[in-house]
Amino acid sequence: MEERSFENRQVSIRLESADLAVAPGDSATVPLAVHNLSASDGFFELTVRGIPGTWASVPSPVIRLAAGERREVSLTIQPPAPPHARAGRYQVVIRVASQEAPHQVAEATCTLTVAALEVPGRIGILLASTEFSVAPGETVAIPILLSNQGLERDVISLSVEGIPTAWVYASAASAPLAPGEQQEVTLNIQPPRSGAGGAGRHPFQIQAASQAVPGQVAIADCILTIATFSQFSCELRPQRIEAEEPARVTVENQGNIPEAFSLTWQSPDEGLEFEPAPAQELQVPPGEMAMTEFRAKPRSRPLFGKDRVLPFTTRVQSAAGETRNLSGEVVGKPLIPSSVLTAVLVVILVIAAIAVLWAVLGGSPEEGAPPEAPAATATPGEEQPAPTQPPEEPTQPPEPTQPPESTQAPPEPTEPPAEEPPEAGQLPSGPEEGDSPCAPLAGVLFLAPLLIIARKDRGKRGKRNAA
Repeated sequence: MEERSFENRQVSIRLESADLAVAPGDSATVPLAVHNLSASDGFFELTVRGIPGTWASVPSPVIRLAAGERREVSLTIQPPAPPHARAGRYQVVIRVASQEAPHQVAEATCTLTVAALEVPGRIGILLASTEFSVAPGETVAIPILLSNQGLERDVISLSVEGIPTAWVYASAASAPLAPGEQQEVTLNIQPPRSGAGGAGRHPFQIQAASQAVPGQVAIADCILTIATFSQFSCELRPQRIEAEEPARVTVENQGNIPEAFSLTWQSPDEGLEFEPAPAQELQVPPGEMAMTEFRAKPRSRPLFGKDRVLPFTTRVQSAAGETRNLSGEVVGKPLIPSSVLTAVLVVILVIAAIAVLWAVLGGSPEEGAPPEAPAATATPGEEQPAPTQPPEEPTQPPEPTQPPESTQAPPEPTEPPAEEPPEAGQLPSGPEEGDSPCAPLAGVLFLAPLLIIARKDRGKRGKRNAA
């Protein structure tokens, strides 16, 4: 109890306790006893100093007291909630004065401690709150009031246990304090915007250690609540696939809570068929990846023609409603590829070229060749004379003395023998080999397959160079 009054003792005020404590956002009721010591009635006014005026309230700032009357008055102190109020100690002065005689004043003082947590001892810690909330990627500031309640100068070092140290940085790593001195240090906590921290409540400790007296540590137990957030990335590989070849969709959960992702595949005009199903669901823990495999093929394929490229879209949607679209293409081939048709055409042309060349160059050896002289034959037992010696010249008969008169007419000139028709089954001999009109055609038929193959090879090389 404490009482303070002037010498005339016209009025007095009493408190039940000289020490008061209240947490920010809460309220404390301070009972006051006001006594009119004069012999006459009067009006008395209450005022509070040492704290903001918005913190204190009474039912009526002016009270009427009869002569000798004593009355109980309730004073309410309510500091605002963090971060508008900070932890600390305040010297509160409560005054009561007479309106008729303002010099007649009585005062009472008390110590008000505003803190949600007070750690007593050689090293004092005051916290305005023990529970803090923060969104990933943002920063929460924690003001800490440190006090040296020892008898010698000390340096107090701060540290945090229970959360990663990479999240924490302070305005000052240590605070040098004289005996009875206090200093406010701000501790900042910034969890990353990823799934590493995890959403929810995380207990942690703030430790203040004395360097002058090793082993003296003040510990404040707190709770950090990290808000939830949803974020993801996805990828389609490969983006261009052959029909019925496998492709993969990878989803990475970059949020801090487990999440379900729905995957759907769509194609224009429903031209593609997807396996195993056109809709799937993936459960992905925070900070991890999941993969699903699928195949796509055209619902119909042409018999001949070129490859068809059919687009499709993979839609990935999170449980929170965020959506991503991945575009891809499926290459559909005809039932009979163009390469097979080209090979068949080449074979046909080669066979035709061989047939023409055989017809032009492959006749019987007697055709078109001059007839050979018949070989001389010898009967058995006879030896053929060797043609080494020339035959003897015939002796010239003696010339007649008088030519005999011819009694016969001279012979008429004979006509040349007519050509005999070819025998049955024998073809007439054609023109000479150099004058055959089928030889250029045979060359064209022989070179055409080679030109077609060379052209296709140049086209493939051009596509590879362009790619």
